[in-house]
Amino acid sequence: MSYTAHTLLRSALLLGTAILLTACGKEKMPNRDYIPQLRSQLNNLQIAVQERDRARIDSMLSVQILDIKENSDSLLSFVYGPSGDFAFTHFGDAEIFYTDDKARIDAYIMDSTDSRNRPVTFTLIREHGMWLLKRFEPRTDSVKAVTQP
Repeated sequence: MSYTAHTLLRSALLLGTAILLTACGKEKMPNRDYIPQLRSQLNNLQIAVQERDRARIDSMLSVQILDIKENSDSLLSFVYGPSGDFAFTHFGDAEIFYTDDKARIDAYIMDSTDSRNRPVTFTLIREHGMWLLKRFEPRTDSVKAVTQP
């Protein structure tokens, strides 16, 4: 093999190795198409809660939520309060954090005054191509930490 051919082959191998090492060191970014899907799922949940539609809410729940003894009735009680008289209008100021198979949505349970005194965290998982609610809980932290869902 000539000196020029050997040099070209060596350069190509070094370049290929550098590209491979660079590609392996990067984390895979989650699909950006999930953002509108997650927003849509939150909107659908909001509508179901506004209409107090238990069947529709149940269709958005992961079976894993049953492991923590939650269901559509507990979500409605959580949103409307034990007496059922909270004047819920929407989930406001939603922030979405996600990976390829998990998501966390931090929002507020709001009434017509748009007060932000009822923070909530929704945890969703991606199952069979759909985003399903795995957990909901009050958010008690005063400073939102950006963590993995």
